[in-house]
Amino acid sequence: MEPISGVSRKAALIAGLPLPLRRLALRTVFRVYAAVGRSPRSGLADRFERLLRLPRREARRLDCEAAFHDALAELEWLALLTRSRAAIQRDLAHVVTQSPEVLRRIAASGEPVILAPLHMGPYVIGLLSILVTFFPGRSVLILRRRDDRPLETRVMERITEFGMPVRFLTITDRAGYLPAIRYARRGAVIVVFADLPPRYGKPAPMPIFGLPTAFAFGIDSLAHLTGATVVPLAIGAEAGGALVVPRYPFAVQANDAHERGRVADLMRRHIETTIRERPEQWHFWPSLQEYLAAEDPLMPIERAA
Repeated sequence: MEPISGVSRKAALIAGLPLPLRRLALRTVFRVYAAVGRSPRSGLADRFERLLRLPRREARRLDCEAAFHDALAELEWLALLTRSRAAIQRDLAHVVTQSPEVLRRIAASGEPVILAPLHMGPYVIGLLSILVTFFPGRSVLILRRRDDRPLETRVMERITEFGMPVRFLTITDRAGYLPAIRYARRGAVIVVFADLPPRYGKPAPMPIFGLPTAFAFGIDSLAHLTGATVVPLAIGAEAGGALVVPRYPFAVQANDAHERGRVADLMRRHIETTIRERPEQWHFWPSLQEYLAAEDPLMPIERAA
């Protein structure tokens, strides 16, 4: 395997292992650091304690776990970049989907569908598992940030190796929006992350954890224009794999303020519920300040809570 810029030899070696073994290897590395008093931390203990109303000891434990899951997410990106298609296919056997009948029913219709995960856990392998298992051969439209890393784009492009044509739309690309809508109307699977900060456009007030937060929000208009069913997704790491949980699917019935508010509330509940279930696995905790309402962007998060 040729060297990858910014990736250590140790990380590359671990990423080349089968999924259960690389999880075990990463956990072993973290345990060794803990044994010598050098446990990696994410610096989020105060935030966990105040916003989640946790005892200090539990907040500190989650702080260490958050560092582990950030490293795990990076490891999964690297594994999907470097492992062969056959090896990735074997890794997907360790991804379990709860209530798979929900996705089977939606896939059987052949209509467009919006998958709305969060940046949590090993979300990239969870998404790939859903696409390969439930939507084989379907066209895929991925809405991405303008600042996605090249590694992330290269990994997403590998979806084509599984027989699914992939098209990308940068969230701020207005010129490409209508062509992408036409593409999506032909039965595409659309991937839209539900937890992007408001600077990515069309912010909607969606308070979580008692904070006046807002999120970038365009799922309502996208679903209305494409006729897609929206499936909020929770993806989390398990000891030897990953768990994908589809939330209750819904359709967008109109393009007005009332419907936008209804859909925003559904997504707000999805975001807060999913993060509360596995708080150590949400990768955007360090950026939480970006989500605070524009009228008071410098409000200290801990004081707001």
